[in-house]
Amino acid sequence: MVKCATSCGKYSAGDLRSQITIERKSRQPDGMGGATETWAGIGAPWAMWQALSGAELWQAMRVAPSVKAKAVIRFKGDDAGAPFYGPGDRVRHRGREWAIVAVVDPDDRGEWLEIMLAEGQPS
Repeated sequence: MVKCATSCGKYSAGDLRSQITIERKSRQPDGMGGATETWAGIGAPWAMWQALSGAELWQAMRVAPSVKAKAVIRFKGDDAGAPFYGPGDRVRHRGREWAIVAVVDPDDRGEWLEIMLAEGQPS
């Protein structure tokens, strides 16, 4: 029988081999009464990166790629204990932009976040 000093979860620190950047959209005044939307980095955690699927779909009379992935990072929560990141944010990984589809605390223990991602979808 193996006993764990802290916890025996489904992920470990050694799984976090890819650094990602998480960005959040903000509106900056343009000086003429309007605003410009920009993306700013809000975190650069180490992650376990896992490609989930890839396909080509017909959309609007053309072929559109559909790629899905998952990034697992250490938990980061807001003041209420909910995940700090959400579907309004996006992830950059190796020069590619990924929309966050969902963020899940897989065992509800506040240790890990599974970030479900889709490439080519608007954030």
